[in-house]
Amino acid sequence: MKRLLLAALILFSPLTYAENVKVVIDVKGMTCPLCVTSVNQVLRKTDGVIKAKASLKTKQAEVIVPEGYNVDQLLKSIDKTGYSGTVNQVMKLES
Repeated sequence: MKRLLLAALILFSPLTYAENVKVVIDVKGMTCPLCVTSVNQVLRKTDGVIKAKASLKTKQAEVIVPEGYNVDQLLKSIDKTGYSGTVNQVMKLES
């Protein structure tokens, strides 16, 4: 009986998933591949970050986080590396 009740609850409950957003951060001071590695590592270790990738070519980092995430945490993490970041863009990802 408990299994039937649990299955009914799962089947008939509304599915609500938080959307993820992509945050594009301009990173000042990156000049070499080691810079990119440092920024990648600190962003990936930041609580709540799903994915992070910095680029030397664009001098930006793209970070995937849950909707409603406090992007100041990302900027503080970048500051720890000795570089500075400013939020360029925040966009919802298509599901």
